[in-house]
Amino acid sequence: MTSSVQDLHRRASAGLGDRPGTVLLAADGPDRPDLLLIDRAVGLLAIEFDPHGHSATDRAPFVRLNRKRAELRAALGGLADAGVGGAVVLGAATGPFPVQPASAVLGLPELDDAAWPDRLPPRPLDEETFRAIVDRLAPSIVFTRRGRTSSHDPGSVARADLRLQLDAAQAAVALAAVRDVAVVTGPPGSGKTLLLAARARQLATAHPGWTVAVVMYNKSLMHYVNDLIGVPSVLVGTVGRIAHHLGLWVDFAGGPAAAAALTAVRARRLPPVLDALLVDEAQDLDPAWLHTLMDAVRPGRGGTVIVADPAQGLYRDVDLDGALRGRDVARHVLIRPYRSTRPILRAAQALAPAGPGIPSAGAPDGEPVDLVWAASWDEQAACVAAEVQAMIADGHRRPADIAVLVTKIGGTLKRLRLALDERQVAYAVVDRDNSATYTPGADAVTLLTVHSGKGHEFPVVVLFGLEAVPDGRGDAEAARKARVGYVGVTRARDQLLITYTRTNPHVANLLDLGDDVRRWTWPDDYEV
Repeated sequence: MTSSVQDLHRRASAGLGDRPGTVLLAADGPDRPDLLLIDRAVGLLAIEFDPHGHSATDRAPFVRLNRKRAELRAALGGLADAGVGGAVVLGAATGPFPVQPASAVLGLPELDDAAWPDRLPPRPLDEETFRAIVDRLAPSIVFTRRGRTSSHDPGSVARADLRLQLDAAQAAVALAAVRDVAVVTGPPGSGKTLLLAARARQLATAHPGWTVAVVMYNKSLMHYVNDLIGVPSVLVGTVGRIAHHLGLWVDFAGGPAAAAALTAVRARRLPPVLDALLVDEAQDLDPAWLHTLMDAVRPGRGGTVIVADPAQGLYRDVDLDGALRGRDVARHVLIRPYRSTRPILRAAQALAPAGPGIPSAGAPDGEPVDLVWAASWDEQAACVAAEVQAMIADGHRRPADIAVLVTKIGGTLKRLRLALDERQVAYAVVDRDNSATYTPGADAVTLLTVHSGKGHEFPVVVLFGLEAVPDGRGDAEAARKARVGYVGVTRARDQLLITYTRTNPHVANLLDLGDDVRRWTWPDDYEV
């Protein structure tokens, strides 16, 4: 991609703003149009850039455009039946020019208007065709599902496919040009981490010489995201790892100490060394850490993309708007949750009634949530071991499909380990000592805290000890602790089982969900 086309792509993308159902691609080869616009309302359009062009009657750029349109039709096969429109952008003309039935001419300044696609000949696309064209033309944002999905759940295969496909809103953000900072928010399972991986892959593929960094809060996610991106040159790591790699210093005490470290780093006037920065779970990052990394991004390249969900903040309350004050910020909101089934999302909302609403209406359907009472934590552990053993023995699930998340670490993991050992169920405990080397998919049940599970997802989740989650009334710290239940249940894709001994407001809220929750008693309701 030449610098002039790169600049054109950045300018045209910035002009589009948050236009829904739109993806703008830059040329990935000499036979491709300089830009490709894929727009639900306007259709598929090939765009040729003539940097010095000033006359709409000059046929030379149209000759080049038509040749590239023919190549594009051949590459698309049947997908080109919807038609491939065309437009020429004249770099030395201001416009506007009259719209022609088959093609159009735009002056370069017209791209600064978000409505510029509406000046092109319309050929609307339905959602299926739009998705298919994006998948064909932007393979860097398409992911392949790996591994076996459990066969006992008839809808699980279709749901798994949905989770590894970016929808139009996600794809538009992944491919957008970012002038400075883009902030993406959305509920659990709305594809925020997938979007970051897609953008990292796309930038690294289109610009092999760029330094692209992806910052994760959770160490145990690094292997998963690395595999998802699949480009060795992309830096993936925690704040500390990335900062160390770049020769920067951050103070992990946070607060005033981190702010003082940021001042010291800025006083060194270090040259920027990153071409693009992508940040996951920003709601848990101290603003000073964020500024240290953003200062390292070269202007005019890939910018900074930050994803966050304040409702999942477990470590600190971050004023992200305040932290980004003075920056040129574009904001994007993802709405549709793909990870969890509708009953699981309703359970999550019940555990965070004061939090932002989760639009569960568009979520896939699934099994009800199982809520199990047991007389003690020892009995809860026995119940969990029996459930897990039965799922594996029946062939419904592999051990790797199942995670047991504990709401507090004291007194829980030891009980669970003893109970699983008694039933000879293989398990792996994820903790601070091994989280950096944790690889999802090992043939064992995963035991971990909710905090360690942030960012992960599993086909089956057992949330152990709901009574340990406070109701959130009181100060900010109490509210953060109450989010443990919300974060824990939203790690589940298809099945969720929750155990408890003492009732609390969370249990009462779950029981109000009607048919979406099944209530059981251990061991009375079990064949043991």
